[in-house]
Order: sequence, then structure tokens, then C-alpha cells
Amino acid sequence: MTGPLSELITRLTALEASSALVTARLLVITLTVALLLIAYRLVVSGIRRLPALRPGAEVVRVRTLASLLTSVARWTLGFVIVVVALRELGVDVGAIVVSAGVLGIGIGLGAQSLIRDVITGVFLLFEDLIHVGDVVQIGSYTGTVESTGLRVATVRLDDGALRVVPNGQLTEFANYSLGDARAIVDVPVAREVPLDRALAVLSEVGAGWAGTALDQPEAQGIIGWNGGEAMLRLTTRVPPERRQAVERELRRRIKDAFDRQHWPPIGAAG
Repeated sequence: MTGPLSELITRLTALEASSALVTARLLVITLTVALLLIAYRLVVSGIRRLPALRPGAEVVRVRTLASLLTSVARWTLGFVIVVVALRELGVDVGAIVVSAGVLGIGIGLGAQSLIRDVITGVFLLFEDLIHVGDVVQIGSYTGTVESTGLRVATVRLDDGALRVVPNGQLTEFANYSLGDARAIVDVPVAREVPLDRALAVLSEVGAGWAGTALDQPEAQGIIGWNGGEAMLRLTTRVPPERRQAVERELRRRIKDAFDRQHWPPIGAAG
């Protein structure tokens, strides 16, 4: 395509053959990139419609797959643009591809973290361990997964910050959206408070809270000690996305119930 276009430019303009050839190559690169960008936008638009085509329980997995396919399309676009540009600039792309096998080892040694991120991302997808919309805890951070790609996942934290996590760091994490979650409220009780009465109050708080619990809240016994305080626990099963809101509401109700008993102020709840 470059040769005929160069001849056409030479006939239509006063440019010399060498200048016309450079101009033709630039036009081919520009046209190719524009067409690839249009194709990319069409592909991404189609991928984003996938969740709407599979309503129901599978929509979460389809949304995650769509996020990964978008990442693959982006990487593929970049690779094709580089190959086309190099070919039009006279670089022997075939030789580069052949030598890639030899250079791949050296590049791989310098990009081990990148390779680990990509491989981990593929396994996370096919093992169905994490999805877009899941509530996860990675280290000390808890948030909602907004996207998963070949190299990174993005998690929206509770404070609104968007945390970018390389897939290679997702070797150990908690996913609160796989099955039911458990809301847990640990309550320190002063030494002078009757434990039987404190447990009864916790049971009353649980029974009086309708909320979105999937079973009856349970007041457990002493789970440990914090200095001179006994640690009691109220727990219940809830939908994953409601866990933190339920814990906050139960803490508020427990404090109000303890205040009505004129007991010493509750310390920091777990």
C-alpha cells in the first residue's frame, strides 16, 4: 500500500520520490492507527454490553470477564500499532519476532513481576476467586473491586480512594462476597458488669434488630480478655455488601443499651 500511495503523492505534488515515500508511510501509519482505534472502541463497546446479555447469577462473572477482555484488547491494540509502525518505517518485523524467542528469556528475567502479575490474573479469573463488585480485604485495606485486568486489579476503598493492586500481590486476600458474610461485634465489658446480664442485653439487642440478617444474631460468651475487661461477641450472618453497615448499627444499639443500664462506658469495640 505504501508504494502505490507514494507514486500517487509524487504525481499529485511536487515532492521528490524520497519525500513522497516518507509522507506515504506516515499516512499509512496514521490511517492504520485511526482504524485500529475505531475497531478498539467498537470491541470495547461490545464487551461492555456482555453483562446485559447474561442477566442473573452469571452477570458478576461476565462483568469480570468483560473487564479482562477490555484489558486484553488494549494490550493487543498497543502491540499491533507498534508492529505496523515499525514495518512502515522499514524495520524487519519478522526478524524481531524470530529473535523474540531468544530475547524473551533476558526480558523475562527483567520483568518477572510483570509476568507474575499476568499469570496470577489469568488464574484468578479461571479459578473464579474474584469478581468485579466483590468486597475484598487485601492486607489492611477493604473495598469493592471495580475492575480486573491482565496486570492489575482496582479496588475502591471505603474512603473513596481507588487502590491499584498488581495481580501478583493477590496471593492472599479475603473475599467477603463468596457466600454469606459474618458481621462480628466485639464488646469489652468492665469487671463490675454482671456477665450474665451483659450477654442477655447483647441477645436483646440482636433480637430487636430486624435488619438484613440471614439468621438470628448470637451473643457468644467470653472470647478473651483485654486488661481487666472481658470481651464478649455478637455475631450474625448478613449479605456481604451489608457487613460493615450492620456492624456499625449493632455497635450503636449496644452502646445505647449499655447506657440504659448505667454501666461504665464501652471501650473501643472490635
